Amino acid sequence: MTIDEDTELKNHLFSNKLRKYENKIVKFLLDIAESKHVNPKISTISSYLLIHGKLTQKDLKELTGFSMGSISTFLSVMTGTGAFQKERIPHTHTFRYSYSGKLEDLTTKGVEIALSSFDPLETYLKSKRKELEKSIELNLKGAQHLTNRIDELLEIFEVYKVLFPLFAKTSTNESTKEISSNSFNLIKSEEEVRKIPFDPEIYVIEDDLLNQLTSSPMFSSRDQMFIRIFGYFITRKYLTQKRLQRVTGLSAGKISEVVNSLLEDGLIEKSDVSPKGKITYSAESAGKLLLKFSRAVFSRMAKWEDDLEKMRREMESNQKNLKSLNGYSRIYKINEFLLEIISRYKIFIDMVDKVLET
Repeated sequence: MTIDEDTELKNHLFSNKLRKYENKIVKFLLDIAESKHVNPKISTISSYLLIHGKLTQKDLKELTGFSMGSISTFLSVMTGTGAFQKERIPHTHTFRYSYSGKLEDLTTKGVEIALSSFDPLETYLKSKRKELEKSIELNLKGAQHLTNRIDELLEIFEVYKVLFPLFAKTSTNESTKEISSNSFNLIKSEEEVRKIPFDPEIYVIEDDLLNQLTSSPMFSSRDQMFIRIFGYFITRKYLTQKRLQRVTGLSAGKISEVVNSLLEDGLIEKSDVSPKGKITYSAESAGKLLLKFSRAVFSRMAKWEDDLEKMRREMESNQKNLKSLNGYSRIYKINEFLLEIISRYKIFIDMVDKVLET
């Protein structure tokens, strides 16, 4: 029986004695959503729907503390994506909301979404590369640099096409054996730290490229301001905070917040500090930046393993007093599911590290 076939879904709010375990899972899901820069209210509502299965707006108000107006607005957005659905409770004017798939599908669903986005993105990047070849012939500033960054992205797509299907496999030994037999010779850039000028025509191509990347299924659910800044590191490689303000139009505070987040996750580094203290940040290979972005999200998930293991032991040791309570079976099964996918995430991290080592 899968998690979503659990008969406890008939009662949608759990016993108060289980609230601390429910809160632990919510904190886990919110932490992962934060690492992906998803809207916090959407991720909170999504978390409770994933845990409980089906909830009314009134249930969600009780669980989240959000206003009915906010809940209604965000549920409209969520059901519009197709990932969540609503159904009328018979003989009432009340709707119940639920996740459209099964919780167990989330592991492979993310892989499927990512893989489905590669082909159209790859086709688009190759067309832009041809466009840039003409710009190189015209000696337009920035054309060669942007071409190099596109080459790095195309290269890493080939790596993803190997990694993601392996990640979805159930045999961990098979996955690690297969990745060790593959050799990825990633492009190495020895370019010195510098400001790379773009001619106006290249700015237009870059802007189109950024719009394409941010609208990709890989990033569509992420905070768009974060992804915009992240995207500029993909295209530019070297940036100061002041330069980011000029190209994005965002506030100094928001720029600083995102740059610090990228530094913390190891996606960028401080590559140069001027005598006046101006810091230039760099993102080396555009492809490696994308790969490290995936690794950072998975690493954040893996850090929860000890907490979830502790929760499992505590629930098992108190099973006699807790098992009969509404929600026990559901929470326990979700915790087991999370621990299982964390073991997969750790394998993915290991595979990514092997690629980066080459």
